[in-house]
Amino acid sequence: MPGTHRTPVSPLPRPGISAQDFTDPFTRRLLLNEGSTTELLERRGRCRLGLRVVEQTLAPLHLRDRRLLDMLGVTPRTPCLVRRTELVSPEGTAVSRNLVIGRLPRSDEVTQVVTHHSVALGRSVIVRGIPQRRTLLSTGLSTWHGAGRTVPAVSRGYLLHLDDEAPLYVAETFHPAVAPPWRRGTGPAAPVSAVHTVPAVVTTALGRAS
Repeated sequence: MPGTHRTPVSPLPRPGISAQDFTDPFTRRLLLNEGSTTELLERRGRCRLGLRVVEQTLAPLHLRDRRLLDMLGVTPRTPCLVRRTELVSPEGTAVSRNLVIGRLPRSDEVTQVVTHHSVALGRSVIVRGIPQRRTLLSTGLSTWHGAGRTVPAVSRGYLLHLDDEAPLYVAETFHPAVAPPWRRGTGPAAPVSAVHTVPAVVTTALGRAS
């Protein structure tokens, strides 16, 4: 993994919105899920999701939100894993986009899990029986880019503790056809036409959006 990458953006979802403020039951369940995101999405869509590694490198973190450095136990000069992946439908459409950052694990087995190029992190942790816990830090709205437009998308960030390793920070953003971003008392988070103009393969492979 080359060491020249820098990530200047804060991965924390902004603004913070309580999971209970979203109207869709699956969206709320997804945001509060303490287990494997991959397994929950697969049960939702009744299909097996694949992994697409978009970027993976080892480099110091350059974050706007320095709270994360303290949470991860690193300094701005500490070489850290920066991993961007997508969970994709059998047809290759992205269902979620994920960022994992943090100190590279000491254990070779855990390192293999968090850097694997074909097996999603959550699935690999379960298969290998690695102890884990997740500390939810934030839920809110991010953006989803695709098909020539940008629309609101539900996002969450949490600390992932694997065995006795230093925590990793995970940020997940979900396709709005899978996790609708509608909020209580505010109306749609975006025009209905904008969120519903998504590839048909997403709603076909992963069930209805609401």
